[in-house]
Amino acid sequence: MGLFSRVKDLLEANIADLVKKAEDPEKMLNLYVDRATEEVRNFQIQVNRAVADKVLLEEKIEELNKQTAQRTEQATLAVRQGKDDLARTALSLKKDAESALTDYQAQLAEQSRAVQNLQENLKILTEKLEKAKSERNNLVMRQRRAETMKKANEAVSGLSSRDPLADIDRMKDRVEQMEAEAKASTIMMTSNNTLDDQFAELEKNKTSQEVEDELAKLKAELNK
Repeated sequence: MGLFSRVKDLLEANIADLVKKAEDPEKMLNLYVDRATEEVRNFQIQVNRAVADKVLLEEKIEELNKQTAQRTEQATLAVRQGKDDLARTALSLKKDAESALTDYQAQLAEQSRAVQNLQENLKILTEKLEKAKSERNNLVMRQRRAETMKKANEAVSGLSSRDPLADIDRMKDRVEQMEAEAKASTIMMTSNNTLDDQFAELEKNKTSQEVEDELAKLKAELNK
């Protein structure tokens, strides 16, 4: 039966095999279980039909039993009234009913065995389906856990191959370099300002001296 083979494949499956066979193991597992569920449902319909046929046979046997009893009463009544021909007819119909009854009873016995067998198989299939669902849920959890661990390991691996602390240290060196350059620029500016001030002072002193010299010259001329 197709369901047995599918359930067997499912129960013997593992995550590694599923990953090789499909991009999405969870999707494939759900597909397997859905197919098995559909087959169990169809099998249940067959069992229901077999049970219904058994009920029809039982009803037919009950009806034939009533006919047999009725024909016996009719034959008895005909004999009492001296109507032998009518009694023979009733007894003949009784024989037909008894013959049909024997046939239906044989069919019922066979149908009862078939129903019992079908119901036992249905129980087995139902148990296997429930086991398959449980196994599916277990495998899905394992798959999700494996994916989570894989992503986590990849993330850790990425951090290991490119240490963020190294990047920070590199930025720290760059900032310190910029600070040193700024400090040097400030010193240069201060140094330049000092020199300019000194030269300005010299120019100022030079101008004052020239004024003094010019004043002295003017005084000398007036004294003459």
